[in-house]
Amino acid sequence: MGTMRHRAWIATLACVAIGLALVYCFHFSKLYPDEKRVLAAEDEVYEAVVRDMVAPTGHGHAPVSELVFDDTVSNYLTPGTDIKSCEERACRYLRLENSKLPYDSFADKIYRALTRSGYDGSLRADTIQDFLHKSCTVGRLSQTFHTDLPRTFIAVESVSFNDVPIEKNGPPPFKQQYPGAGGIISFSHVGFDPTLHEAIVSVSFVCGGLCGSGNRYVLRKKSGRWEVVNKWMVWVS
Repeated sequence: MGTMRHRAWIATLACVAIGLALVYCFHFSKLYPDEKRVLAAEDEVYEAVVRDMVAPTGHGHAPVSELVFDDTVSNYLTPGTDIKSCEERACRYLRLENSKLPYDSFADKIYRALTRSGYDGSLRADTIQDFLHKSCTVGRLSQTFHTDLPRTFIAVESVSFNDVPIEKNGPPPFKQQYPGAGGIISFSHVGFDPTLHEAIVSVSFVCGGLCGSGNRYVLRKKSGRWEVVNKWMVWVS
């Protein structure tokens, strides 16, 4: 009889352990989404940013008729620096230390009110940490996100914005190759919160040696659709 009771207790404990393991695995899977879901969400974020960048002007026309993307993700790695130093550099460069607006004068507030450009500067700590980690990794840019306009992915070092080719008998300058594009768009990897409802991405647009800008986009998923909630211009030339 004692042996039977002992076995029953073991069986009960085993069931409880299995149940706890299943609950833990379910919770863990929800807390940390799998790579397939992250990649799909990253494509959706890229699509939302492109929509914002090429939104029609007041005349109802898009500013460009084709898109050109850098085929690698931008990052903040520099020769001789470790990952921690890289993350600190990205944090300072994109002003992620706090959510204070870089420009918040009375005139700025009036401008935002008149243009209805709302601002939500709050960011979850885990979103920032995920972005900083990814901003120090190299890789190829996804080519599976959707755009309404024709697009091309290129190696940035292979083109020139000068009026002459990089080398004799080389490919023509950028504006001759892509007359409908204003410049080259570069994306970083996207940082997410664990629920895949908040995102941050760094975006650059280069149109010449002294022509371009860089922005930090923050997006949130609302009713199943990613929306830009704010963007900061971090550099311009």
